[in-house]
Amino acid sequence: MGLHLLTTALIAAATLHAGSACSQTAPGAGDSAAGVTTYPASFFASARSNTAFDMIDRLPGFVFDPGESVRGFAGAAGNVLINGQRPSTKADSLDEILRRIPASSVARIELIRGGAPGIDMQGRTVLANIILKTGARTERTVLAAVNAYGDGRIAPTVQIDVERQSGERSVAGSIKYYYEEGDLQGNGAQLLRDASGLLTRAADAQAVDIDKGVNLRGSAQTPWFGGTLHLNGALDFTKTDQFEQELIGFPPSGPASESTSDHYRGTGGEIGGDYTYQLGGRTELKLVALQSLRERTYTSQSDVGQTLADFAQTSLSGESILRGTATYTRSNNLSFEAGAEGAFNFLDGRSSLLQDGTPVALPNARVLVEERRGEVFGTTTWRISKTLNLEAGSRVEVSTISQSGDTQKSASFFFPKPRAVLTWSPNADSQVRLRIEREVGQLDFLDFVANANLSTGVVSAGNANLEPERRWVFETALERRFWGAGDAVLTLSHEQIEKVIDQVPIAGLNAPGNIGDGRREVAEFALTIPLAKLGLKGGFLKTDSKWIFSQVTDPTTGGSRMISGDQPFSGSVELTNDMPRLKSTWTISVSNGFRTTDYRIDEIETDRYATEVDLSWEYKPSPGLTVLAQLTNITGRERDRFRTIYGGLRSDSPIASTEQFQVSFPPSVLIRVRKSW
Repeated sequence: MGLHLLTTALIAAATLHAGSACSQTAPGAGDSAAGVTTYPASFFASARSNTAFDMIDRLPGFVFDPGESVRGFAGAAGNVLINGQRPSTKADSLDEILRRIPASSVARIELIRGGAPGIDMQGRTVLANIILKTGARTERTVLAAVNAYGDGRIAPTVQIDVERQSGERSVAGSIKYYYEEGDLQGNGAQLLRDASGLLTRAADAQAVDIDKGVNLRGSAQTPWFGGTLHLNGALDFTKTDQFEQELIGFPPSGPASESTSDHYRGTGGEIGGDYTYQLGGRTELKLVALQSLRERTYTSQSDVGQTLADFAQTSLSGESILRGTATYTRSNNLSFEAGAEGAFNFLDGRSSLLQDGTPVALPNARVLVEERRGEVFGTTTWRISKTLNLEAGSRVEVSTISQSGDTQKSASFFFPKPRAVLTWSPNADSQVRLRIEREVGQLDFLDFVANANLSTGVVSAGNANLEPERRWVFETALERRFWGAGDAVLTLSHEQIEKVIDQVPIAGLNAPGNIGDGRREVAEFALTIPLAKLGLKGGFLKTDSKWIFSQVTDPTTGGSRMISGDQPFSGSVELTNDMPRLKSTWTISVSNGFRTTDYRIDEIETDRYATEVDLSWEYKPSPGLTVLAQLTNITGRERDRFRTIYGGLRSDSPIASTEQFQVSFPPSVLIRVRKSW
């Protein structure tokens, strides 16, 4: 972390100084002072990008965000638009959609900072808008990859994409099979100590984490009744198997071991679409409809401390969304948007736990949760002057959450959610963005159902009294562009949080619950440096660093601490060099790792992931053929789990024991071939 911070600080200081002396407007057309910078396809030519996602990754000062996996349509939005519109799907992730769009289909990318008339910023201060080419074309792509892991496992991935477009009509389909190892993989050791710190166990440890799945995607677009109709569908089959084992020793009867295995199975589907209609040249009407269903099964078995435990959880969930918006563009300087969204969500969950064959009672083990939610919204985007832009509006949400099964309960909520974003662009290379917004978090319905993690022995009760988090967010962003394609962005934010969701005691067990008010400060620095002026022609350096400080009152001890799950620091550095004469690009990327801490009623768990370094070489001998060779995790990064376990509640019980579970994830080699025609 220290090396990363020092590198970032030195580069930032040198770059900003150089930027003041050698400032240039970013390439491409567009009114940068108004907050819209256009990057034509030629800007990405030296990188020989394969997909729209590769092009997005090269945008100066832009950090891709795929959006959140939450209920509702508006709250799950990412920060990339396609032809000015958000894809009308939630099952299909934004990064996968962009990876299926060939770079040859992209005419240009608009980077919108602060807002622009006629564009729904969806609560964000920066958006990328991908403009696709028109005209007839057929794109076929086959991707085949093999990942050779350090444990000897060979994992293949195959994907086939087909798209046909003719004017406003298009049809596309995709099928993908993947097999990969997850972040929990590795070999190492487990160390247990008693309250005095005396080592009571030193065991060899092994962790296995394997993900497999099949994804099917389809979409179609056509003119319809004077407007444009777009339909899409998705079907997913997922499978994850995780295994932990500790080899304790070699007694006369043979090696003794403890183990835990977790198995996740999921099947999900979605159908949806949108209809867009232009009314009178200045008004656009859009209707979005989505329906999704997902079935999930989680089973876990453990043999720890001479106790056999079996946990099972099944859930069936669904979401129905209907959303309508009307956007009126009064002029190039003023637009209005208004609309409404209705949603119905449900989750039917059941959990059971056996210890040595005997059932264990779990609070809220059988729950049916249903939510009916309605929202109306309105937004005005006003370009006050050439240097000043204002986006202001509000959403008003009304919802009812009802529960049946082990708990009979119903609660209703009313949330006004105002938002204002003011953008000042004193010149083409500088911008200041101010945002104030009232946000309301989305509940995870699985938190209403009892759960268990047998690898740590933590059993969690379901909580029928959960309420959504609310927060006021105050954000300032300072941006400076330099050297044509260089960009530096410093973002500072303060969150005043009500009803923080963390861990509370229920029937002597841990459970997710609201623990009171808290606050969170976030500082993020993103930097893009073109290295031609520093002697590396075709080189780019991108770095992103994020610091989080949060504070809340611990419900168990009454003391002050961070909010569970917050990462104090995370960061990455990527150095890329394009070599057009060799038709190649090499990349060195460093992820600084991260650390998170969870505060339970009777223990504190900290998970730490060490730094990861990846090297890659991409060779593109022809426009339709790409070969990638990548050495992943060359340092064999470590994953550590530290647990401090108390004899009872942390407020009045001494430490009983500590555990350190440490494994190293071995390096792997990826070979990927992509053929398009």
